[in-house]
Amino acid sequence: MSVVEERADAPAAEQGQAPRTGRQFGPIRWVPRLMVMGALAYVFLYRIPQDDGGAAAIAADACIYAIVGISLNILIGHTGQLSLGHNGFFGIGAFAAAYSLTVRDVPFALTFVIAGLVGALFALVMGLVALRITGLYLALITLVFALTLEESLFEVEWLTNAGGGQPADRPEWLIDDANFFYFCLAFLVVAVYIDYRLLASKTGRALLALKENERVAEAFGINVTAFKLIAFVLSGTLAGVAGALLAYRIGLVTASGLGFNLALTFVLMTVVGGLGSRLGVVLGASLFASLSFLLEETWMHSVQEFLVGLASFGSEGAKANLEQYAVGFLGALGLLLTIVQFPGGIGQQFRAFFDWTFGKPFDVHALLHPQDDGPGAVEGSSVRA
Repeated sequence: MSVVEERADAPAAEQGQAPRTGRQFGPIRWVPRLMVMGALAYVFLYRIPQDDGGAAAIAADACIYAIVGISLNILIGHTGQLSLGHNGFFGIGAFAAAYSLTVRDVPFALTFVIAGLVGALFALVMGLVALRITGLYLALITLVFALTLEESLFEVEWLTNAGGGQPADRPEWLIDDANFFYFCLAFLVVAVYIDYRLLASKTGRALLALKENERVAEAFGINVTAFKLIAFVLSGTLAGVAGALLAYRIGLVTASGLGFNLALTFVLMTVVGGLGSRLGVVLGASLFASLSFLLEETWMHSVQEFLVGLASFGSEGAKANLEQYAVGFLGALGLLLTIVQFPGGIGQQFRAFFDWTFGKPFDVHALLHPQDDGPGAVEGSSVRA
């Protein structure tokens, strides 16, 4: 027998190939996965939109918040730039869409283009201002930028209809909340795909390099200025489009509700969802968008009643405050628990399930290892020399 024949008869492990372990179930291993995906699709694509209790409107809000979460994750999760000004891009997109449709008679579809372009323009301006700043100093700059918009542009009479709010009527085929939910869901799918393609490109890898160390990235030939601006513009574009969706969701755009509390909510939902985790951010945004509804309409109402009952031992004012700020209290509590136990957020907690759903073996051990991308990605502040 020749040497070649001996090598052909040798075991696969001796030829340098990894030995197969466990049983190979073939296509049958996808049966439980398809059953789980079918059940989730039935609940989220049929049961919720057809609910008569207003769940479709809440689901539309969840899609809108998720788009903002994706846009904010591009800055914080991928690039490491902490922004507290996304309520400004979100709000200006809402006002731009409503003004274009109502005052300028722009076609409905074109208003989303305008909202995205306006959001991108304002993001570009803020990016140019903050080019040499990172960390907490950048957060302060973005916060001041958003507060300036709130106190100036959001109060302009021709834009806000003299303070009465700018109407934004949906087309007849979107009057039904279920149809509008599907419409928002389509935008969310596009936003997720954009984020997916971004990370698969050279631009995405450059942004990740910026998050790790800007000076090292620059030493390897990455144009820090250009890629920062790309991140800001893309993030502002998605936020502006999400603002346009909000305008048609509520039907009347006012400056109320577009302040710092909204900016803080955007950051919290992104961190709780899991910085750098696409599906985690979507889940975190959906949770924050629907938390009020869950507290009122589901078993979580008993949690709110329990907290109010505890406050009843105190003054009536304390009880009233707890009823008013129950959502914020539970959100802050969830943030603390998530950061302490799972720095990777919801994305980390569900990572084993996500991997299993998309064909990988179920690995419980993955739950014990925090993700590298977490709140630490934006700790500290520095100014580039």
